[in-house]
Amino acid sequence: MIITLTAELERFVTERMSRGGYSSPEKVIEEGLKLIQMKEDYERRLAELRKDLQIGLDQISRGEVVDGKEAINRIREKIRNRPSPQT
Repeated sequence: MIITLTAELERFVTERMSRGGYSSPEKVIEEGLKLIQMKEDYERRLAELRKDLQIGLDQISRGEVVDGKEAINRIREKIRNRPSPQT
């Protein structure tokens, strides 16, 4: 693949290489692409969290909530009542 950069971006790549840490223009571009991937992963995860948050807010508005102590007690009860593993 051949990529043509604008003069401004070419200066940016050259500057990054001269500062050290990048041995070639390809390494600079590779790092930039990794950052794009990280940003996309972050945005995807953020959308999932917002969806989960909305589910929780909807549950609260319907009164489907339990205080922390009650939640822990329910979890402990489930653990106590689960079948023991067959050995």
